[in-house]
Amino acid sequence: MIVNSFNKRGNNVLQMNSNMSRENSFWQRDISVYLNCRKHDIIMFATLFFLTTTTSFAQQNDVECVQLNNKMKLELIEELKTKINLNYVEIDKIPLIIKTLEAIKHNRAFANVKSRQDFTRFINNTLLRIDQHFSVSSNLKSSGAPLKESWSEKLARLDWGFERVEVSVNNIGLLRFWGFADLNETSKEVISNHMRAIENVDGLIIDLRDNGGGSAQTVQYISSYFLKGRQHLNTFYSRASDSFEEFYTDPAIDFPHLSQIPIVIIIGPKTFSAAEEFAYNFKHMSRAMVIGKTSKGGANPWRYFELQHGLRFAIPTAKAINPVTQSNWEGVGVQPHLYIELEDAEQKATELLVRKLHVKRSIINHNN
Repeated sequence: MIVNSFNKRGNNVLQMNSNMSRENSFWQRDISVYLNCRKHDIIMFATLFFLTTTTSFAQQNDVECVQLNNKMKLELIEELKTKINLNYVEIDKIPLIIKTLEAIKHNRAFANVKSRQDFTRFINNTLLRIDQHFSVSSNLKSSGAPLKESWSEKLARLDWGFERVEVSVNNIGLLRFWGFADLNETSKEVISNHMRAIENVDGLIIDLRDNGGGSAQTVQYISSYFLKGRQHLNTFYSRASDSFEEFYTDPAIDFPHLSQIPIVIIIGPKTFSAAEEFAYNFKHMSRAMVIGKTSKGGANPWRYFELQHGLRFAIPTAKAINPVTQSNWEGVGVQPHLYIELEDAEQKATELLVRKLHVKRSIINHNN
């Protein structure tokens, strides 16, 4: 059985199918492609179209393959150190990072770095070992390169990140989405439609194994469907303002049944940032069982800072503080309750929920 639901724009926003096994049983609580920097011969064709596209590609190579001399590289290292000293939220880690950047100056491999592309690759390989949110990249606005579609724009274009919204013959719901899109009236409507589609399920699987994160406000909004009343989800500390911002569920979102059903959340190495927050919050609020593999380990919100020579630097400027643990998942990832191979995770989650519901019904029948 396939049931389609449409929003008022006429777009298909969800699909429910009955394809899960009846025999599920068991419960346990608790890109990069780099451009070639060498110049290529351009084969001339008679058509204007080919000439135009070939010229455009050559211009893109010129942008990506900007050469950096030793003086420029050292200037960038010093600028990275300054930006980190002034803005990085994990102050205790700064001495180690500065020491690491200083050591790079005498690294033989660094001496062989000749282009902007090589520089970003080398620096990112170094800094990502310290913080998964660090990233040096081309500043497309200043470099003249075509602007790429942003993460939030891609989410908005592709049904706000939702891939699967289904209900099985066992009345087990499934939500699978790959990002937490920016929160606005349109995304709220899409999320609400999906929640109404699963409103009467007996149990729910939330699949975040490919979810790369996004908006903290959307984490807050979606969480409100599964938690009753006003509950403290997370707090963010900002170094720039030396202030704290607390995030609570919205008690105006009242879905009593969804706030009581058992939930299993699937995570893995691609689960990142806001998606990790969602899983971490629900785990430590004892609201869901988390299964799969350890997540990527990025807890700290970041922002871009401009650098010289057409580059920019993403630096974490705030950090998450969970009200239960008084800590977060930075550098260590979210640890699941149950470790399982990801290819088996959906089936196992179904088995766990069916077992839980069977036990619950047996207790109710015994009491009656």
